Amino acid sequence: MSEKTARSHTAPSNRASTHSSIDRKVVFRSVVDNPFRVQWPVVPVNVQNAILARVLDMLQGVSEYYINREKDSRKRKLSHKGHNTGTFKKYKADSTDDAGMGGRPFGGAATSEGHPAGPEPTATAAESYILSATPPTVLEHLTVGINEVTKELEKVTRSLRQEVTAQNNVASAKSPSESTSRMVIICRADVDPPVLIDHIPHLVALCNSPRQGHDTSSMSTCNTWLVPLPKGAENSLAEAMGLRRVSVMLIDGDAPNFSAFTPLLESVPILNAPWLTLQVSDRPLSHVPTHIKQLRTTAPKDMKAAKEQRVRGRAAAKAAARERGA
Repeated sequence: MSEKTARSHTAPSNRASTHSSIDRKVVFRSVVDNPFRVQWPVVPVNVQNAILARVLDMLQGVSEYYINREKDSRKRKLSHKGHNTGTFKKYKADSTDDAGMGGRPFGGAATSEGHPAGPEPTATAAESYILSATPPTVLEHLTVGINEVTKELEKVTRSLRQEVTAQNNVASAKSPSESTSRMVIICRADVDPPVLIDHIPHLVALCNSPRQGHDTSSMSTCNTWLVPLPKGAENSLAEAMGLRRVSVMLIDGDAPNFSAFTPLLESVPILNAPWLTLQVSDRPLSHVPTHIKQLRTTAPKDMKAAKEQRVRGRAAAKAAARERGA
């Protein structure tokens, strides 16, 4: 018997009707859990806070860059809008003056729509739209957002996939490509609904599993760490990035000052999928224990009366359908 306390999962019954007059009772159903599941890593709270603090230090200057870029983008749009408005007004006035002569308005070549092409922006005007601040170096090593991080992890798993091809009836396997380490930080306590990020542990385990059979070191050069952050980290990261929301972020191992995370990552377990790990001679097979979930639901107190009511309901529905068909 397992020493772990069984978790109770609640779910409404699909057959239960909110308007039903039949009394119902609470029952528990034993359901075998999916064996191909990957649990979230258990990381001490002090390690979570320390990693968050170092990430915020790494992101210094990023918010200023994004804010300045947004301001420059707005100025560029307003300037472009004002230029188009002035050109249209001038074209309308010239069209009114030349309407009696039946000619084309003077000044500028006609475009495919018949409107005059506006003056091309000068080099000085174009240079004024260039961002005053250069992007921080750390941005080249960051991937932000649930969708973008998912794509990046999928790319890593594809690069580690072993493809077997047949040439002259001889099978040859391609070795997985080398890659650097990476750390995925996720604001698990701030994401609602949590189903949006339930796939992240499985992707991280897929990134680690093909290599676990060859290198069992916790500080390998090709590991992928998953670090859940404490509640409120989403706002801190969003403020540091100058964005509205940052719930998931991937940091490459070659990012500046990534070595500062090395002592902290020793306390972070490395996720892997045992059913995908390459087996070697010195590592025996291990069996995953069966996990049974307890589903809390409801059932009628009088099963016979509930069955009779369902039969009467089906008969009434069939009779109504026949009347509509007639």
